[in-house]
Amino acid sequence: MTSMEAQCAEHRGKLRYEPFATIIPDRRPAVKYHPGLGRAKSAVGWSGGWSGVRGGEIYEHTADGWALLFRVEAGTPADELPWRESQ
Repeated sequence: MTSMEAQCAEHRGKLRYEPFATIIPDRRPAVKYHPGLGRAKSAVGWSGGWSGVRGGEIYEHTADGWALLFRVEAGTPADELPWRESQ
């Protein structure tokens, strides 16, 4: 289990129906919902002036429940975000 996975685990039970959700343990509230994937990526990929991004998990609501799309460790360089690598 990665550090980010462990930090986000306690918040997964709070997920409710919305198109996308993020869990960012250092943010209050830790769980937020987003109408689009771009906003979810911005929330996790925000750098806020420190070294690397704040990190977290991005989920998409599917017919089967919540599916993890991305997990980003805090401090990851912005140019190494997984959605940038897949483009």
